[in-house]
Amino acid sequence: MNLGESDDLTIPHQGHPTALLGGRYELRFLLGSGGMAEVHLAHDLRLDRGVAVKTLRGDLAHEPVLQERFRREAQSTASLNHPSIAAVYDTGEDMTLGGQLPYLVMEYVDGTTLRETLYSGPSPTVERALEITAGVLRALDHSHRHGIVHRDIKPANVMLTWAGEVKVMDFGIARDERDVGMTQTSAVIGTALYLSPEQAMGRETDARCDLYSTGCLLYELLTLRPPFTGETPMAVMYQHIQEVPSPPSLYNPGIGPQVDAIVLRALEKDAASRYQSAEHMLADIEAYLGSGPSAAGIGLPQPGNDLPDVDADGEERRRRRGSLPLVSAGAIVVVLALILGWFMFGQDAPAGGKADVPDLVGRTLEEARRTAANVDLTVTVDRREPCADQPKGHICEQSPKDGELTKGEAVTVTVSTGAPKVEVPDVTDKDKGDASRILEDKGFAVKLRYVESQDDPGTVLTQSPGGGERAEKGTEVVLRVAREADRATVPDLSGATVDEARKLLAEQNLKLGGTTEVESGSESGTVVGQSVASGEEVEPGTSVDVKIAKSVQTVEIPADITGKTLAEVRDELGALGLQVAVATGSSQADDAVVTSSTPQAGSEVEAGSTVVLSMQDPDTGDSDEGTTTGGATGGATETAPPQLLPPLPLPR
Repeated sequence: MNLGESDDLTIPHQGHPTALLGGRYELRFLLGSGGMAEVHLAHDLRLDRGVAVKTLRGDLAHEPVLQERFRREAQSTASLNHPSIAAVYDTGEDMTLGGQLPYLVMEYVDGTTLRETLYSGPSPTVERALEITAGVLRALDHSHRHGIVHRDIKPANVMLTWAGEVKVMDFGIARDERDVGMTQTSAVIGTALYLSPEQAMGRETDARCDLYSTGCLLYELLTLRPPFTGETPMAVMYQHIQEVPSPPSLYNPGIGPQVDAIVLRALEKDAASRYQSAEHMLADIEAYLGSGPSAAGIGLPQPGNDLPDVDADGEERRRRRGSLPLVSAGAIVVVLALILGWFMFGQDAPAGGKADVPDLVGRTLEEARRTAANVDLTVTVDRREPCADQPKGHICEQSPKDGELTKGEAVTVTVSTGAPKVEVPDVTDKDKGDASRILEDKGFAVKLRYVESQDDPGTVLTQSPGGGERAEKGTEVVLRVAREADRATVPDLSGATVDEARKLLAEQNLKLGGTTEVESGSESGTVVGQSVASGEEVEPGTSVDVKIAKSVQTVEIPADITGKTLAEVRDELGALGLQVAVATGSSQADDAVVTSSTPQAGSEVEAGSTVVLSMQDPDTGDSDEGTTTGGATGGATETAPPQLLPPLPLPR
C-alpha cells in the first residue's frame, strides 16, 4: 500500500465511500489515514492506471497552511524525476465530497513503509540497512542537485516495494533553496526523533540537515531504536542539540567500526563536520558494501581519528575533536527553541485515543517494549516459561493478540525461558534449496553466505552449527554456499589518457597498474599498449599496466642569432640541445657572421633538431647566400640560391 503521508498513518477498518475527483480519479478504497490527510487507492480513468490520491481530511480542508503544504509538495516533487522518489502526477481541488477538497495524485507504490517494516518483521541485517539508506541517499542526491531539501526524512516517509526498492515520499515540508525567504528560519519543522540540531534551534537549514536525519534513520535501522529518545519531543530536541550519540555498535555487536564511523559522521552536531553531500555519504556506504570507491576516505576510520570507543564493560569513551559551537547564543536560545518545538509538536499529540495492538510474538522483550512504545502502549510480563517455538528471551504469547487498546494501556506477554534443543541435520554437499528446506522443516532459520569455489554453484560447502550438534529451534544455521568466481572484461584503452584509462578500468571493477613512457608516433600522453588485451576475461580487481606515448619537448630558436658569429651561435644553440649545420657554399670560419637560419630565428622546434645557418665572410663583407655573375662595367646580376644541406630527420 502507498502511505505517502508525513504523519504516521493507521490502517482503517473500513474504506471510504467511492467518489470521483476532478472527473477523472475514481477512489476505490482508503489505504491509510493520519493526522492531516487520507491516502486512497484510485483509478485514473483517462490513462487507465492505478494511482494513489492524497486528500486533506474533511475537517482540515479549509486550513490555509495545510493547503499551502499540499501546493508546495506538488511543486517540489513535480520537478524531480528519480526512481527512488515517489512521483506526483497531478494536483487539484474538488467539491465532490462537500466543500473545497485539495488533492494530490501520486505514483502508487505497492509496498509498505520502512516504519512498518522495522517493527513488524525481522530486523534488517547491517548490509540491508546500508542498502536501504543508500537508496534514500540516491533520492536525496537527486533532490539536492535540484535545490530541494526534504527536511522530514524518517521511516514513515520511506517506502519499500515488495521487490525491495526504496521510494522516498512526502516532500510536503520540503524547501526549494532557490526560494529565498519563503520559510522563516525561526520555524521548527520536522519530526523530533529525526530532527537536525539546526532545525531544532530554528536556524537556517540546507541539504546537510537531510543527512543528519538520514543518519538517525540508519541508526534506527541498525539498532531498532533512534539515537535519542525522551518522554516529550522537547526532551528529544534538547538531546539532538546537546548530547553525543552512543555508537550503534553498543546496541548491535554485529556493527563494525567502519559503520559506526559512517553513522557518527552523519550525526555530527556541527553541519560543517558532517557529510557535506548525499553523494559523499553514499560513496562511503557503497565502499563498505564493496560496490564503489570511498569518497576520499570520508567517514571511514583512520589511524588517530577521534572516534567514540566502547570498552568490554560497555562504558563509552568519547574523544571528540574540539567543542561544537552550536549553542552560540547560550542557554536562552536553546530554551526558546525547545519551547517552540514543544508548542509545534505538542499540539499534534492526541490526549488519549486508541492504538492498534502490534504483533509482539517472536520479538525480544526489549524489541517488544520499543514496538509498543512506538504506538503509545506499554508491555507487562505475565510469566516466563519454556516455549517450544521461541528462543530464550523472546515473546511466546501476548494478550490481547490484536484489536485496539486505549493509549497508555499494557499488552501482557509471556517470555520464553528457552526451547528444547534438537539435533541439527547435516546438509553439507546438498543443494542450497534442499538444505534450506530440511533445516526449516526442523524449525531452524537459515542464512546463506556465498563464497567462490570450484564446486558446483549452489552446493553447501560448510554449515554452522555443524550436522549432529544440538541447538534450540529457531537457531540460525549459517550455510556457506559455492558460487562461480566473478569475471571482469578488460576494455580497449588505446588512445585514452591516463585518467580516462583509469575510469574505463574502474567501470569494469579493474585497476590501473604501472605506466611506462615509450617512443611513439601517437599523440603524447595517450595509451599505445596494455598488458592485458581488450576483451579478455579476468578476475575483478586485476591491475592492467599501460604504455604511454612520450611527450615531445620543444625549444625556441633565439630571435637574436642574426649578426652573431658562427662560434657564438654554435655555442648558444648547442646549450639548448640543438644541432648546427652550415649551408653549402657558406663560410665555415668561426668569425663568419650569421645572416639567416632554417628554421627561422624565433621558431619553436623539437629538442635535438638541426638548425641550418647561412653565413657572411667578415673580410669581404660579401654574403655567401649566393653567387654574382656579370661584366666589369656593371652588367646584369644573377643570384643563385644557397645550397643547403639535405633536411635531417627530427628525433622523436
